[in-house]
Amino acid sequence: MGSLIAAAVPVSTAAAAGTLDWKACKPGAVEQCATLTVPLDWSKPAGPTTNVYVAKVPAKDQKHKLGALFFNPGGPGGAGGSIFAAGLADAVLPQYRDRYDLVSFDPRGTGSSSQLDCGPVLRRGVPVFPKSKAQYDALVASSRATGEQCLKQHGDLMRNLDTRTVARDMDAIRAALGESKFNYIGLSYGSYLGTLYAQQFPQRVGRMVLDGILDHKQGPLRLMLDEAKEMEAGFNRFAAWCTKDTSCALHGQDVGAVWDATVRKADKTPLTGLHGPVNGDVLRMALPTLLPLTSMVSDNWPVLATALAKAAKGDGTDFANVSYVGDPETAYAAVSCMDLPGELRGYADARARLALAKAVAPRVGAAVEGWAITAACAGWPIPPSNPWGATPVHGTPPILITSTLHDPSTPIANARSLVRQIDNSRLLTADVYGHTAYFNSACARDRIADYLLDGRLPATNC
Repeated sequence: MGSLIAAAVPVSTAAAAGTLDWKACKPGAVEQCATLTVPLDWSKPAGPTTNVYVAKVPAKDQKHKLGALFFNPGGPGGAGGSIFAAGLADAVLPQYRDRYDLVSFDPRGTGSSSQLDCGPVLRRGVPVFPKSKAQYDALVASSRATGEQCLKQHGDLMRNLDTRTVARDMDAIRAALGESKFNYIGLSYGSYLGTLYAQQFPQRVGRMVLDGILDHKQGPLRLMLDEAKEMEAGFNRFAAWCTKDTSCALHGQDVGAVWDATVRKADKTPLTGLHGPVNGDVLRMALPTLLPLTSMVSDNWPVLATALAKAAKGDGTDFANVSYVGDPETAYAAVSCMDLPGELRGYADARARLALAKAVAPRVGAAVEGWAITAACAGWPIPPSNPWGATPVHGTPPILITSTLHDPSTPIANARSLVRQIDNSRLLTADVYGHTAYFNSACARDRIADYLLDGRLPATNC
């Protein structure tokens, strides 16, 4: 295990990146886009460079604006700049359009920045949950092949994708904007990105919200087990919803029994799919996408119910479209393997971890994002540059940490741990189910707005 150094990077290093030449993202659009040139390796500011795509939505009230508000949608690999360029800032951050210039970016390796394209996170046909040493060896070999292909195609970019590096890119964007303070809302993985920014640049933090917490202190086993337990509870909530709601495509059926039977069938004889056979692992690894709710932007449960109803009849296409198996976003694995390594010590270790997951989550087991990362990184050829460890933060203004009490993707235990690592932080919880408080609780959104717009930390939870 490693730990990060809670020291600020010199201003001269962070500010050496260059300028932003803004142009309309699309003809006539209010959204402005630019490309920022930054050092490929921040320890060599005069060395090779890479590009970071940035999008800005100017505040409607320029006279009274509070500065820039940075937004990261999660990931690893969430391309926030492309989201803004597509005109979605109003839908995601409507309360801040008057008083802030809204800013987001595509992290290096993603979207319209220097993008990776070296194959899926988990390859189809390769066992995700190995039941023998031979299957484990195949998983390791697949992981290594993806990493080596990326190294061949992208070279040193692959060695400079970790979250600490991306946090420095964010500070370069801040400097290029001419902002003295960094205001930020980071969701899910974006919470870790914000934490590392605050750790490296505490004197530049303005108002910061970290929501849906990824706790870098927990390590790969705790990451998987905590998530498995909450995902199992999430599946039970989904099944209960189907029992009560007549709009559910499985209403009147035993949802758990349908799921179990369909997965067993796909394990024996893969289902049909638009791009090839769909086996049980493909179905299982769609659960981390479909079980969590992000009610403000999507309602996953009707989609999951419809997908399962179709799969029960032999069509696995809907699951394949959202599964981690076959997901082409290589940056997800590349960043995860640098910051969230699985640290597997062989097949016996993998078998033991899978058994523990099954013990705490009999139905879901290890079909969670924590295991997806561990599996994807099983044979990764690049050693982690930022291995697991606590992220203590000192010297910042108060930081607001938020979470639902029932988050299947980033359980509440993560937020409770992080608030102990960040001095002067405040925890706001929302007693609802779903991934992130911001996307699932109107009360939490209002409390967050009170803080970001007026500087008022919430006195009570939602």
